[in-house]
Amino acid sequence: MKKLVLPIFLSILLVGCNDEKTLEVNNANGEEVKEVAAIIKNEDEINSGRAIFVEDQLLVAVQAKPWLDYKKTKIEKNLKKKLEEILPEYDITVSSDYKLYWEAQKLLKEEDSEKVKEKLEKLKKLKKEET
Repeated sequence: MKKLVLPIFLSILLVGCNDEKTLEVNNANGEEVKEVAAIIKNEDEINSGRAIFVEDQLLVAVQAKPWLDYKKTKIEKNLKKKLEEILPEYDITVSSDYKLYWEAQKLLKEEDSEKVKEKLEKLKKLKKEET
């Protein structure tokens, strides 16, 4: 019985280690999407991300790897800095908060651009709030 514990533990550990990243982006200029995707995919600390382009605004909601939750603010700052270097014409908001990540998924499915713009403004205000 004791001999089975180590192989079972290792198999569970290996199954849980998945390096596949997901990225969802709304309709935008193809070159900008490629640049944002490249930055997010090159970040080792990020599991998945969602980017929403609305006029001159960009919302990027990311999920950090589970063991890096204590570094979320540092991850946000580094990602925002990199995005501002390649996309200076956009007002960029980066968040690692799960609520914004979840709401970004809803915005990606929304068809009406005016509703997306209104909800994006609300999300930016929500991010600035401190509880």
